Amino acid sequence: MIAIRDRAFGFGEPSAFGTDGLFALLQAGDKHWDMLVANLFFEARRLAAIAVSENSETSLVVSALLLRPCQILACGTFQAGDWSSDSLIQTGTYNWLVKNFGEEISETIRLQPIAKRFLATVIPSYYGLMNINDQRAIHSEGGFMSSSERTHFGSLVRHHRALKVANWIDRGVERYLEIPEMSFFLPFVKSAMVK
Repeated sequence: MIAIRDRAFGFGEPSAFGTDGLFALLQAGDKHWDMLVANLFFEARRLAAIAVSENSETSLVVSALLLRPCQILACGTFQAGDWSSDSLIQTGTYNWLVKNFGEEISETIRLQPIAKRFLATVIPSYYGLMNINDQRAIHSEGGFMSSSERTHFGSLVRHHRALKVANWIDRGVERYLEIPEMSFFLPFVKSAMVK
């Protein structure tokens, strides 16, 4: 259980984590007193700002914005380094995403660890840009992809979307990129929700 601005966020059961809880978490997260926590939410805004700067569709902006919070939900902690598509599914976070945001956003987020493995395999310089936690994750999730794994990933319907977000993750903070406050992104989130 993590407290942000006198509100406790329990991450054990993502399926019970309502949309009001999500909005409260998004608004409070990057103002947290712990810089590790605040940085995860800054990273969420940075990824979404890149998506907006590239005139991406709303579902891609929301996928980029929710990636870090969903890693937190899947891990049950703000230390979101050790997550995988399996942990997303096993913790119920994936089901929560599908229920609230549909498969397009859910799959883009679920495919992130696989997309990073793919990029590290086909672009050697990409692996060098990754932080040490992501490099470790590549190896703990099976290492570089075989030819058949690359073919399988390429056959997935939403692999292009996942690759786009994975590329944004390892781009540095561009000096020209304005990163809006979280309130700027909340209308995107609301419009992407399953009615």
